[in-house]
Amino acid sequence: MALRLLLPLLLLAAALLIAPAQGIGSSASDCCLKHSRKAIPSNLVKSYSLQGPELGCLLRAVVFTTKKNKKICASPTDPAIQKLMQNLDKKVKNDKKDKKKGQSSRSGGRPKRQKRQRV
Repeated sequence: MALRLLLPLLLLAAALLIAPAQGIGSSASDCCLKHSRKAIPSNLVKSYSLQGPELGCLLRAVVFTTKKNKKICASPTDPAIQKLMQNLDKKVKNDKKDKKKGQSSRSGGRPKRQKRQRV
């Protein structure tokens, strides 16, 4: 009689211990599952990162982040995507260079407008 009650309790305890362990270390929710086939406008993209098996993802992809913080997955072998990555790398490099010189990265190359002082 006691064995009949003990067996279901042991099975329940084992199930509760195994279920949370399956999710540990899994970042599958952050992985791209397919590549977008649409062209990605360069003026909408602010950065990118790479994903692959070394990060626990099955699909190799370039993950672009837009200025509105949306994620777009693209094929790393696509020549247009490689060109977009190079352009973003150049932009980041130039922005760092401008900050070292003490310049702001304002578009159009115009200096920041200063307030007039009253005399």
